[in-house]
Amino acid sequence: MAKEKTATTTLPPPTSHSTVEAIVSALSELETELDGLYGRVDEMKRRIVAHSNEEIDKLRQQVTLIANEEAKKIVEKAKAEADAESADITKQSEKSLAGIKKNIDSSFDKAVDNIVRTVLGESPPTPAQKSEKPASRAKKYAEQG
Repeated sequence: MAKEKTATTTLPPPTSHSTVEAIVSALSELETELDGLYGRVDEMKRRIVAHSNEEIDKLRQQVTLIANEEAKKIVEKAKAEADAESADITKQSEKSLAGIKKNIDSSFDKAVDNIVRTVLGESPPTPAQKSEKPASRAKKYAEQG
């Protein structure tokens, strides 16, 4: 045979009005303390955010200074390299200019001779005439008119 269980409910003991008031008062105090804690936590949050912002600004300034110093180093290095390259180019151009002047000086008499022949309508010089000194050629041209 099956046993049948009967459920019995127990009611809380009767409480007095003053006990309820004490509990409500304690809860009210707890709520006030919680509100105070929330206020202090909010104040701490504000301080932490303000401190974080100050630190961010300091770090940003430091990063900017470091970046500027690095940029100056890069610019100075590039300038030094450009100056060195410029000096090399200047040396090469001076060598080329000296070579050109040398060619002009060595070809000047020949160019004058060719121009005079062209103006006079003469033919190009023969090998014997080429070996003739420029001063004697100039004298010869002067005599011819």
